[in-house]
Amino acid sequence: MSVRTRYQFRMAMPGRDETLLGRLTVACWREAYPGMLPRDILDRLDAGREAAKWRGSLQTGIAWIAEQAGEPAGFGHMRGAEITTLYLRKQDWGSGLGAELLSRLFDEIACLGRREAFLWALEKNARARAFYERMGGRCVARRPVGFPRHPEIMEVRYDFVLD
Repeated sequence: MSVRTRYQFRMAMPGRDETLLGRLTVACWREAYPGMLPRDILDRLDAGREAAKWRGSLQTGIAWIAEQAGEPAGFGHMRGAEITTLYLRKQDWGSGLGAELLSRLFDEIACLGRREAFLWALEKNARARAFYERMGGRCVARRPVGFPRHPEIMEVRYDFVLD
């Protein structure tokens, strides 16, 4: 079974999907980041606050949602040439879903006439970084994530050339 037949893909809709994206953001962070982010950050995550952030993000960019049997499995968001978000539920890691979502986001960026894309990933997220490198990303920069109480947490930028 291919990724395209295993999952259903749809664009996120403003006014419809913010709550779903808020819940999925919290779930994905809590699955992906233990040991990479301090426990207090993960404990303070709130689906309602995340949904409020998505209200603005869906007005200024495009998000794709992947579902399996009616349940959300992952999503990605882009704005301009930046991929701002790419998250999957842990049970879907390694399924090819991340590559499919990333490809859809690259297509959206290319439709804007851009020939390059970029994203930021946690420096300590070896799994994601290896994925982005397999997808053709080149690590070009490093900066603090911006957590005021945790200035030591860094992220790295990956640049991609779109064909």
